[in-house]
Amino acid sequence: MEALDTLVRKLALAVAVFLVLPPSALRRSRFGVTAASPVDAADCDLLGCGGPYDCYGNGWPNFLPRTPGGRYNIPLSAFDGGSEPAGEQQQETPVCLLGTANNYLPWVTDEGRLTVRKGHQALDLSNLRFTDRGIWALVQSFAPLMPLEEVQHLSMANNELTLLPSPSLKKFPNVRLLSLRGNAFTNLDAEREVFNKLPTLPMLRVLDMRNCSLRALSGDFFGNVSGLQYLFLSNNRITTLPMEIFYPLRSLLHLDLSHMDTRRIGEERIENPFMKLIAGMELNHNLFLPLQTLTFLDLSNTRLEYQAFIALRSVQRRVKYVSYCNIGLPAIVDYLFVAKSIEMLDISYNVGVAQSLHRASFALLKDSLEVLYFRDSMVQQLSWLGPLAKLRVLNLRGNILRTLHRENFANLTSLEQLDLSYNYISAWNQQILTHSGALRNVNLRNNSIVILTTDMLHDFSRLTNMGLGGNTIQCSCNYLKFLHNILNNTGAGAYTISAEPLIVDKAGQLSPSIKLSLENVQLFDYDQSEYFCMNFTSNQKMDPLQLQDCLVIDDEFINAELPEADADEGAAAATQSKTLVYVFVSVAISFLVVCAFGLYYYWFHLKYFFKIVKNSAVLSFFNDDNKLYLDKSGLLKEADFHYDVFVSYSNADRTWVLDQLLPNMEGVSQINLCLHERDFEVGYGILENIISCMDRSRCLMLIVSESFLLSHWCQFEMHLAQHRLMETRRDELILVLLQDIPRRKCPKTLSYLLKTKTYIKWPAGSDGEQLLFWKRLHKSLLAAKT
Repeated sequence: MEALDTLVRKLALAVAVFLVLPPSALRRSRFGVTAASPVDAADCDLLGCGGPYDCYGNGWPNFLPRTPGGRYNIPLSAFDGGSEPAGEQQQETPVCLLGTANNYLPWVTDEGRLTVRKGHQALDLSNLRFTDRGIWALVQSFAPLMPLEEVQHLSMANNELTLLPSPSLKKFPNVRLLSLRGNAFTNLDAEREVFNKLPTLPMLRVLDMRNCSLRALSGDFFGNVSGLQYLFLSNNRITTLPMEIFYPLRSLLHLDLSHMDTRRIGEERIENPFMKLIAGMELNHNLFLPLQTLTFLDLSNTRLEYQAFIALRSVQRRVKYVSYCNIGLPAIVDYLFVAKSIEMLDISYNVGVAQSLHRASFALLKDSLEVLYFRDSMVQQLSWLGPLAKLRVLNLRGNILRTLHRENFANLTSLEQLDLSYNYISAWNQQILTHSGALRNVNLRNNSIVILTTDMLHDFSRLTNMGLGGNTIQCSCNYLKFLHNILNNTGAGAYTISAEPLIVDKAGQLSPSIKLSLENVQLFDYDQSEYFCMNFTSNQKMDPLQLQDCLVIDDEFINAELPEADADEGAAAATQSKTLVYVFVSVAISFLVVCAFGLYYYWFHLKYFFKIVKNSAVLSFFNDDNKLYLDKSGLLKEADFHYDVFVSYSNADRTWVLDQLLPNMEGVSQINLCLHERDFEVGYGILENIISCMDRSRCLMLIVSESFLLSHWCQFEMHLAQHRLMETRRDELILVLLQDIPRRKCPKTLSYLLKTKTYIKWPAGSDGEQLLFWKRLHKSLLAAKT
């Protein structure tokens, strides 16, 4: 034992000597230790500089502006050049805008090593693989060698700690920046309070606890660090947070809760597609309410339980930078943006959101939002862009956009960067970017552009960087004229387009007086293989610069291929064919008008038909050889019914069902109701209980309210009821409206049912109206019963 203590003391002495070397001796960069070099204060982040020590940074960029109104330092992959960014297709987890915590921790590397060194200000105990006892012994050994109370930067990252090193941390009362990342704190002992929460550290401003295998935190975990401003908890396994956990953190500016592993063990692991409705991180509805000064919130790649989204309404009004990327967001609702102060927002990889978009979806952010990432979310239309007049960066990469309209971009006068790559956009014949005078970077890679129109070229002339690679553009002299004057490579992967004599006036019309130049535009992704053109006659790809039939003349319009004035040959044959063409065009137009009228008249029914087909396909998934989820006995007319009515309702309407519906049905008319909280059989899955009880009920009743529409299970029961009624050829469905439903909140299935079924509305007024309500409902149910 004495030999071990001696060895630890010697090792501590060696490490201490290494750690206190002056800054002129060593400099740690992102890739190791290099010779020192002058430090530019502008390159230092606020978290790593400003104290009596030098900062070198770990090489990770910071996206946020350094000064109010400054430019965003966003390394958009859209403008990196080439095709798909390296490694993007291999990513298992979507990469979101705000990125990992590394972007905002310049004083520590991604291995947990400090990048700050000078005298006794910093102590690096990372990557030593010390256990709980080893760290305690090491700190004890340092006490006589260096003044621990002067340490402001401290890293114990990537050791083998299982207990929170609270006794050791007490030796550093003035520590400001602390990293404990990479330790498996699986033994936070509730019985030993010293290892269950942080000690008193009044000067602590930044706490890094990423990738610490945390599953739960006590409510007073941060009770002794009330001055904390930056908190990083990403890459843990926290499934719920206590309501009071953030009460002491009134000064918190930055909160990182991204990349939480919320996978559960047990019945949630069953392969059930409806389990995604309830699996996720649980948050109290008022969790963020104490964080009055919060400006940065990152929830990216943390799946939330469906009721946890309500907690987002408690985000306070100073928040500026928010990531809801890949959190399973079901829809855009007003309470997401009640702060009205968000400047940078990422809602990418939330596939269900696009279906709820409308013109006022982002209206609450019209005076603040400057950066919006909305990638890979199945966005189909852009009418919701209208209010966002202050938007500067817009990323819509990987959606299903097909056409662009000028009115959608009319208010985006401050737009600087636009990424529309990997969509299905075709050529446009109106100048859509006329009002976006600040726009300089546009990415249109991998779309469905076949030709370059005059209006497109007019829009491109305003740009500095653009990308068109990966489009199947038709081989033509226009395309050759667009590319032929590429003179020299002005940078890695960027080529300058020379001036083209396209003549356009201020109104966008051809004019002999004003020339429109493309000389300032660069193709950031230019590569010969990316800019091949397609000969649709031979169905072959060709190099447009090798086209032999096109003679490029410098004074020629870039898009004008006018016929020769003396071209009279074949005029007679053309005149004879005109009549036939006119007749054919007239017949085709008449046919299209009739089809369009019929499609408009029956459009709602067609949409609902496809909705039913989709629901049928989903429900058929549950039929397999091992277990028959859907009971086919409901198809038989002589099937026995155990209940008169299956009642589908939201928990928010439970009081009305128990106090009003139940006494008036079972107590007065002897009508047997099936209620999920009373009649579902214990031991069976929720899905099995729903289907079984529906099939054993004579008719189905939906208690419709706004809470009903917000419940995923109620939505599922409504779709399933419609499907089962069609499958069993029954028509016993009763709709009870507890309140008026706004049209914009009414889903398609309910809209169709309200149009095709007679419904009954609960009167909130006099007793006489309610008596008439029960009389009508009794009559309907008794008729179904007989």
